[in-house]
Amino acid sequence: MSLKHVEEIAKACDGKIEEVGGPLPDGSGFAIMSMELPEDHWIYECDKDGFYADTTAPFRMGIGPLRDALADAIRQAGKYAVRASTMGGREMDFDPDAMLQNLVVGFLGYWTEDGFSHID
Repeated sequence: MSLKHVEEIAKACDGKIEEVGGPLPDGSGFAIMSMELPEDHWIYECDKDGFYADTTAPFRMGIGPLRDALADAIRQAGKYAVRASTMGGREMDFDPDAMLQNLVVGFLGYWTEDGFSHID
């Protein structure tokens, strides 16, 4: 794929090319593009008064040691998600959908048999 093709893709989706790199060790290359979220993206959802919609709280519970333990685990998963989505805090123009995917990975592990990434 040439730079011309990357530019065509960026133009087609109203994106901005941030970086083009390559060749990588396997002979491929890469490009990083950013684009605005659509106006109807879930991140903008709020009620008629402009407040965030109430949480669905699928794991709703009261107070106690189980809640404390789960809250700590969720915070750790959230920290992982933020770090993974922002390249360790170096890139604050991040994709909120990718952050949610990273939150799932931070909380449950990777989509592998044992939940580990198996990257050496």
